[in-house]
Amino acid sequence: MNVRSAESDDRERIEAIAHDSLRSSYSLSPGQIETILEEEFDDDALTDLLDDPDTTVYVVERTVDDRREVFGFVTVEVETGATIRWLHVDPQARGEGIATALIEHVREEAGVPITARILEDAVEGGEFLEEFGLEQSDHEELEVGGEEFGVTVFTEGEGTETATEPTVAVPESVTVDGADRFLDKDDSVPGRDAPFFTVYSAENEEEPYGYFCSECGSTNVSADSLDRLECGNCGNVHLADEWDDAYL
Repeated sequence: MNVRSAESDDRERIEAIAHDSLRSSYSLSPGQIETILEEEFDDDALTDLLDDPDTTVYVVERTVDDRREVFGFVTVEVETGATIRWLHVDPQARGEGIATALIEHVREEAGVPITARILEDAVEGGEFLEEFGLEQSDHEELEVGGEEFGVTVFTEGEGTETATEPTVAVPESVTVDGADRFLDKDDSVPGRDAPFFTVYSAENEEEPYGYFCSECGSTNVSADSLDRLECGNCGNVHLADEWDDAYL
């Protein structure tokens, strides 16, 4: 495995990796994926990226059938330090340490604490970066093709992320689907803007029914198979708890 600076001839492979990675590892719609690919990874965008003096692109390559082939890449904004903006690995090569090699190379070359910005629609994320000493420090918005995407920022060193507090009063019960549902005020899940509280079908708190968003007071909260929560009313989210580094 070899990490090197990207070259112009790598553009087609970089675009293909980004395409496959976005489809396999991000909870984005096909339209959103196409928007990101067109704005960030088509041939013209990559040409500009590789020519940008404020951005460095590294790739990982290894030998396949006596030829060298790229299996992952990272883009790093270097104008004000070292900020990882995109890191993608070919889904067929995940679990082989490619992302680890890229991050370690960025850290070695930068010589300063690194930052990483991750789309909140990535289905895996934080735990992998935390293994390198990065911690959540901020939340931002990224505009791509006129559409805004939530971004979680991770930085090296002591994190500045503090536990959020409810914005609205958390009641003992709420009425959902014509019936009283009961909250456990001691059973909360951290959210980006305010915590979520588990809602139970009955007062004995044995059968979970859903979640209460303490940012806006809504119970219109969806959950996916990765335990990612999102309030359909205000957009408050709880990201997946695990980033399986086998994907990287």
